[in-house]
Amino acid sequence: MASNNSEMIRIRRELYTAVANMTWRGRLIEEIDDYPDNLIAELTTRYRCCEHKEKAVLKERLRVILGLTPYEVNKHTTLGTMAKIALQKATRPNSCTIEMLAVACDRCPFEKYVITDACRNCIAHHCCVVCPKDAITIVHNRAYIDRNRCVECGLCERNCPFRAIIQVTRPCEQACAAKAITRDQKNAAIIDCETCVNCAACIPSCPFGSIADYTQIAQVVTMLKESPQAKHALIAPSFVGQFGPKATPGGLRAALLELGFTAVHEVAKSADEVASLEAQEIQERLASGADFVTSSCCPSFVATIKSQYPDLVDRISHTPSPMAHQAAQLKALDPQAIIVFIGPCIAKKNEAAGLRTVDAVLTFEELGCIFVAKEINIAAITEEGELDQANSLGRGFAKVGGLSRAVMAKLDENSGITMRVANGIEEAQTALKDAKAGRLGASFLEGMACEGGCIAGPGTLIKRVVAEKLLERYCQR
Repeated sequence: MASNNSEMIRIRRELYTAVANMTWRGRLIEEIDDYPDNLIAELTTRYRCCEHKEKAVLKERLRVILGLTPYEVNKHTTLGTMAKIALQKATRPNSCTIEMLAVACDRCPFEKYVITDACRNCIAHHCCVVCPKDAITIVHNRAYIDRNRCVECGLCERNCPFRAIIQVTRPCEQACAAKAITRDQKNAAIIDCETCVNCAACIPSCPFGSIADYTQIAQVVTMLKESPQAKHALIAPSFVGQFGPKATPGGLRAALLELGFTAVHEVAKSADEVASLEAQEIQERLASGADFVTSSCCPSFVATIKSQYPDLVDRISHTPSPMAHQAAQLKALDPQAIIVFIGPCIAKKNEAAGLRTVDAVLTFEELGCIFVAKEINIAAITEEGELDQANSLGRGFAKVGGLSRAVMAKLDENSGITMRVANGIEEAQTALKDAKAGRLGASFLEGMACEGGCIAGPGTLIKRVVAEKLLERYCQR
């Protein structure tokens, strides 16, 4: 947990750790009501207008951390009651993944085009001339935009020689490539769940921390403490380096077993199997007349196709993601086993909600806070060895283009199958537009919502550039 993280990240992790700690000690229901008061008393900096606002925001954050939606409780429900409800819930993820906390939203200004002090009241007045709605006039020797007439076409911004007109977009809206964030009548940001692809790019973009994802921290800790069933931890290929430079794969395995898991699996092993299945499916579908096939491993990419390009849904690969593939194999051997996927992805929570084989999903960040709460220091564990007998192709899935490389390795050199890789949601949208227009130029489209791949996921603990180097080194072992 790096010390140079933003204040918002620090607070989030403090809350994660506190919930995990109270649950480990069996005191969640009894202590969580007093936690906001205790935390505010400890804080030297106040972030909101008053103590009551601080408490209201903290209560909403804790509700989301408990995995409860606004429809399961109301504003009068105490945190202790919420904790009781949360612990009685099955360990299955919510179908919704991200929530906009209205009480925390600062309702940022929404005027899209703003006249700055750089305006010189020039003689040409290009902004006035190009405006199709005559929305710009000169008031007190400065351009003025009439908001009732402005249609936000942007011509004034592009034609001002002094760059005195700037475009202002809310950080959350700017970060959302799916355009799922809009405003309500009170100017608070809202998320359209039908359009949202759960990429979670909006969460770090909001400087007020008003966007959060549901967690299963309390449920997983309770399960680890009390469940008699076998408990399997499925670790995503991007785990390398996430828990510190001194944390070895063997150390991570030992730490998970100390938490209470009975078995630890490296999903990269199943990723290699998925590559073989993917290669076979591509060949079969192309032979049956399909013009191209898209990947199915990234849930946000799949959601982008379903919500924005429904005509291309039939091109999505039927091959399950490595998580789904491995979970299905384990459930087939032991239907009562509890499967917990651990990785960098918030969208995996949404994918897991549609599966009967994955019982819970934790991000690396959430797991790291559980380790802290349990006082487990992975760096101090000297155990060597691997997580599993995975190969470099499977481990390479964590980086953008890794799936395509693995699939190509399974194909005959003369197969004639070509690949196109979309790095991030915006590139994916461009590629899907090309595909819809018949100019994809490839037999297989790999789409990754996070730029750089899973190593840059929203639930990671280290920077992408560091994760990329560590992954390359790990793949060479």
